[in-house]
Amino acid sequence: MSKLQGKNLIIEIVGESHSPEMKLKVKGFPNFSFDKDELTKFLARRKASSSSFSTPRIEADEPEFINVKDGVINGDFEVIIKNNNVKSKDYSDLYGKPRPSHADYAWHLKDGALDFSGGGRFSARLTAVYCVLGGLCKQYLEKKGVKIASYLQAVGGVQGASYRDGDIDYDKIVSLTCGFPSIDKKDEMLLEIESARLQGDSVGGVIETVVCGMPAGVGDNLFEGLEGKLSSLLFSVPAVKGVEFGSGFEMAKSRGSVVNDELYYDGDTVKLKTNNNGGINGGISNGFNLTMRVALKPTPSIQIEQNTIDLVNKENVKIKIKGRHDACVAVRAVPCIESAVAIALLDEVL
Repeated sequence: MSKLQGKNLIIEIVGESHSPEMKLKVKGFPNFSFDKDELTKFLARRKASSSSFSTPRIEADEPEFINVKDGVINGDFEVIIKNNNVKSKDYSDLYGKPRPSHADYAWHLKDGALDFSGGGRFSARLTAVYCVLGGLCKQYLEKKGVKIASYLQAVGGVQGASYRDGDIDYDKIVSLTCGFPSIDKKDEMLLEIESARLQGDSVGGVIETVVCGMPAGVGDNLFEGLEGKLSSLLFSVPAVKGVEFGSGFEMAKSRGSVVNDELYYDGDTVKLKTNNNGGINGGISNGFNLTMRVALKPTPSIQIEQNTIDLVNKENVKIKIKGRHDACVAVRAVPCIESAVAIALLDEVL
């Protein structure tokens, strides 16, 4: 079980990649009537597909709501998603043999695990229920005027459009990322993924997020900082290894005179000449667009032979991973990143 105690929300996720079902439990959600069709569309963005970048494991991922009537949430509720397409035998040769860059070895150190089938509770499969909550939070925030949109900015060495190149607003992102979630360079990104797949390999990516309509004054200093809250949720998405806000690490190469966000009046309205800080100063939202980016590592499960250890026989061995895996996990992670941002912001603004 994984549990998050937020300021307003208490979230529990129970289940594993190959368990009969996964369950989401939420306490403290505001009274809210959600759009089931919109939620279904949102969840479809995370689902596996017949595309070459996706795992062949196809699941229905139809959420069953408990304590929710006619699409109306009245505080606490639960969600169940069944696992129907399980093939544990794909992992029979890997008993006691941790897969490189997976959670397997750390899991063994923590719990003594030796059966790493499907990644257990560390599997990205659990993002199915994670995205149910994220989709609900996103709908609630949109009704309050806060809009969240993410897109693939880079895949491997292919660099696409970025908010750093200029203003990219919510409507533009949504209009251009239906299907494959990039603003441009779709064909080049797909070729990069396909090249890795054909070699039995995988490739990583960068996802950027823009939040429009964010109210000012959300967050605080030190432990209450908004960047810290967002980062915590973003790192809960499997494969995320780096988080930046605004111009991020690029600011470290510059001088203050270049990257400081100068303020000015346009009539009675305060505006910024730039937004290098990503809409957050001192851990508090400043009323301008939130911008952030995350780096996702390549899918660790690849078909190329790799070195590891046999924890049972205490020896060095080589393995070839079977099973069904994404050639680029970043593609289907885009709605997961939107979910992380939505959950963090809803918990803060309630």
